[in-house]
Amino acid sequence: MSNYQGPATLVAGDSEIAVEATLSASLSGEVRQWGGSVQTGDAGEALRAALDSGDVRIRFPDGQEGAVVATHTAIGSGRLRVSGSGTIPF
Repeated sequence: MSNYQGPATLVAGDSEIAVEATLSASLSGEVRQWGGSVQTGDAGEALRAALDSGDVRIRFPDGQEGAVVATHTAIGSGRLRVSGSGTIPF
């Protein structure tokens, strides 16, 4: 199992949103799954646009990226649940 806690960037279209990520990864059979939560101070328009975008990615300080599905844990909180699959980018 792999874990990551630290800074990251959510990328959706032209928007880039700085976040603090807490993520973990596991292998379930042949499928690699990873996810967790991200926190941002931006609970406004940029965050909503990121969720509405069909292509949301998370980028790490070393340049690695992975596609994620992001959902609010509480509207207006700036905290999102994220989940990805495939190659673990951290």
